[in-house]
Amino acid sequence: MKKVAVIGATGSIGKQAIDVMSRLEGFSLSLISSHHDIEGLLSLANLYRVPVVCYTGSEIFPEEKLEYPCLLFTGSDALTKGAEEADYDIFLNSVVGIAALKPTLIAMEKGARIALSNKEMLVSAGAYVMKRAKELGSEIIPVDSEHSAIFQCLTAGRAADLDALIITSSGGAFRDVPLDRLDQIDPNEALSHPNWNMGKKITVDCATMMNKGFEVIEAMHLFAVPIDEIETVLHRESVVHSMVRFRDGSVIAQMASPDMRLPIQYALTYPNRAICPVKPLPLPLNLSFEKVDEMRYPCFKVALDAATRGGLYPAAMMAADSILVPAYLQGRIKYSDIPAMLCRVLDHFSLKGAYDLSDVFYINNEAEKYTRLVVDGEV
Repeated sequence: MKKVAVIGATGSIGKQAIDVMSRLEGFSLSLISSHHDIEGLLSLANLYRVPVVCYTGSEIFPEEKLEYPCLLFTGSDALTKGAEEADYDIFLNSVVGIAALKPTLIAMEKGARIALSNKEMLVSAGAYVMKRAKELGSEIIPVDSEHSAIFQCLTAGRAADLDALIITSSGGAFRDVPLDRLDQIDPNEALSHPNWNMGKKITVDCATMMNKGFEVIEAMHLFAVPIDEIETVLHRESVVHSMVRFRDGSVIAQMASPDMRLPIQYALTYPNRAICPVKPLPLPLNLSFEKVDEMRYPCFKVALDAATRGGLYPAAMMAADSILVPAYLQGRIKYSDIPAMLCRVLDHFSLKGAYDLSDVFYINNEAEKYTRLVVDGEV
């Protein structure tokens, strides 16, 4: 029996992970967490009688509603305590933000497989995390569909024969909107992703293609590939999740229905494959691939520039984006303000060079503070 910790258990990925586990034999929940959804957390805890429960929100957790004895941790350090105390073989990180950075490093130190569905960890601290993973011999299996696809495709050849990683993007909700209308579109339209069902933040990041920039940075660190060996193409159907090109010209693609349960399951069962509830692709298929229009997606270029600068620039960019997306959804800024304000934040700081973990948390806070001032027109 493999014991699995699912942090962010009440979010989209967490719920799907638990659904996947309920259909598989040999897996049990040993830790769950939530930041907002108390009722959802209680429901999961009581249904599966999870040994360790973590609530990181500010509300008082109704411990008396737990119907069985367990270890309960609450407050801002709940995840860290839970990661230290729980027993698990797989640690699935589906928490948004860098709050789970320390708990995930603890899980790595304990020898657990890391099933990674958290972008902020590698975008903000990729060099540090991967260096630590190498020191510990940690196994990191990506859950994001694009990185899971690359992970699978790379088994077709040797690392020495790799020519390029090719990441696909659906183009999000704004892919067909005339350029001169982007600033006039109701922000709620950005929440209508054409192919995927996701949370608000990631759906807007898909519309701006900031999310794809994050994925390029993640891929750099996960697969130890320089940015000039990573390509991105627009693929409307979201059927080819990513590709790998080898130096002989062969291109290996991973194809599947756009359903996150498949990459989640693969991260849990790897190297084995199990029957999955995701429907097989209907054949034949019509597939299209296009270049990414940087005029439509200026945030994507900002992300690539931050990656090229290196150091803590990606961390500052991600922190700034976490403030700008809610401001956009609230109607406080326009679509074109997002990349412009991202550039202002990045140009405000000098962030090249090596860094440690404390630097990551420091610049995250400082970039968020400065971005709020930019949004409010105070700088």
